[in-house]
Amino acid sequence: MTRKFLTIAGALALLGGGIGAGALMSAAEAQSAAKAPVILIVDQGVIVSQSDAGKTIPGQANTIKANIQKEFDAEAEKLKKDIENYQKGAALMSEEVRKKSEQELAMRQQVQLPQQAQIMEQVFGQVVQVAQAKILQESQPIMKSIVDKRGATLLIDRSAVMYAAPETDITQEVLAELNKKMKTVEVQKVTLADVKKQAAEAAAKQQAAAKPAEKPKKK
Repeated sequence: MTRKFLTIAGALALLGGGIGAGALMSAAEAQSAAKAPVILIVDQGVIVSQSDAGKTIPGQANTIKANIQKEFDAEAEKLKKDIENYQKGAALMSEEVRKKSEQELAMRQQVQLPQQAQIMEQVFGQVVQVAQAKILQESQPIMKSIVDKRGATLLIDRSAVMYAAPETDITQEVLAELNKKMKTVEVQKVTLADVKKQAAEAAAKQQAAAKPAEKPKKK
């Protein structure tokens, strides 16, 4: 009888221990859940493209690109005429002058113009990005205010998220506040002179990199 009683008591003790462990585990889980991060989502692409300021970028950018394209076309037309004039007068030139003219025209046609066209696209892209960055910079304090108000611990861009509950997305809330503060943003104007300057700087860097290092003179 005593042995049977002890066996039952041991079983109850084990059962009680199991319940206690379960209770402790639930408490730990509850504590962990209490510390879980509060995550919010924002779509910066929408902030840039759909804000009042962002909507002023395409029109300005198209005007700048059209103006610089006119300058570039005029440069190409000038080269075309110079080539035609060279062809008309080449027979009257000395061999030295003819060779020098051919090299100069070939350099303009094969190197300078293509390089300027490439740099024109790069510069144009840069000024648009700078304007977009100004919008995002202006939106930063607004995002922080919303994060603080909601007690969030993490704000993630929509591009990095596969799915998020609609109530976690603060994009429209940010847009509404941003539109009160910022109605337009300036896109910096670019001219062909700016492009030529950058092309010249790029060419100088390439020449410097290609130039072999001078060996130290022996004493």
